[in-house]
Amino acid sequence: MEPPSSSTRVRLKDVARAAGVSTITVSRAFSAPEQLHPQTRQRVLDVAQAMGYVARQRLASEEDRRPVIGVINPQLDNPFFHELACAFSQQGEARRMDVLIMDSHDSAAQEEAAVDRLIACGVDGIILTVISADRRYRPPYFERLEKAGIAVILVDREVAAPHYGGVYIDNLDCGYQAGMWMREQPVERLLILSGPPDSLVTIGRVSGIREAMAGSHITLEVHYGDFSMTPAEQFLDNRLDQPPLPDALIGINNQITLGILAAYRRAGLALPGKPGGPRLFCIDGIACAELLGMDLPSIRHDLKTMATQAMDLIEDALRAGSRRGSRQVVRGHLHLPGETT
Repeated sequence: MEPPSSSTRVRLKDVARAAGVSTITVSRAFSAPEQLHPQTRQRVLDVAQAMGYVARQRLASEEDRRPVIGVINPQLDNPFFHELACAFSQQGEARRMDVLIMDSHDSAAQEEAAVDRLIACGVDGIILTVISADRRYRPPYFERLEKAGIAVILVDREVAAPHYGGVYIDNLDCGYQAGMWMREQPVERLLILSGPPDSLVTIGRVSGIREAMAGSHITLEVHYGDFSMTPAEQFLDNRLDQPPLPDALIGINNQITLGILAAYRRAGLALPGKPGGPRLFCIDGIACAELLGMDLPSIRHDLKTMATQAMDLIEDALRAGSRRGSRQVVRGHLHLPGETT
């Protein structure tokens, strides 16, 4: 086997390819050799030595070593997940834990790649918001994490896959608060723009709105689509050509609400929430919208509390080993225009 040139940095995946094993196996050969068959470990070490690979070393003193926690978010360009990531970083520093933050970009392939990279880095735990809000979502990497003994804490989206515990938003209550506010407004036709119909987030929020509207004279129209901005905008491009138009809308999350505003602006109609426009309620809230004169009624979430609870679960998992943790639910609060918090 030819040694690498001085200009080439040998990576863990290069060793894995040359040895005919997975990247996880290479990582374990250096960080957890007792988990491998002696012959497998020796083959990996021989290949690594021949290629000039140098493994990332842990701190010499185990007492000085800070736990390493990986955080995987689906959309760091979404202010909700960006703020949550910042809260995790701050929590990690306060607890003397190193936090590695990764973005899966709403891609199953990139989500799996992020998990494998964190496993290869030897993280102690992972805080994960999966790309899907479908409870049946169960990619195979969950089994790899379980076998590796890496604690998984789910945040925001709950799935039926192996994990230690989770922190979730009370989606039913979010919808109920939105519906109760809208019920008190002088509206007749309410359009709800939601996510996929099989999503737990969608089911909870739309069910809460319907419960609040029970017995009301308001006519409900529900559009099931996607949680991102562009599909909501594209749907409304067609819907706004079909009278009667709604005199009120609820965006099931912040990205959908941005799509609503974009569609009305492009159509040349009075913007929702403005004089002459329909009423608009945003679940999740739009960051700094009041600075742009768009202080909308919304449900806002205490993301610092969510981050604190998730990090508490991680610390508990590292102490408790295989014991399962708890399922924690955080209730959002109603924000009305003019409020400072």
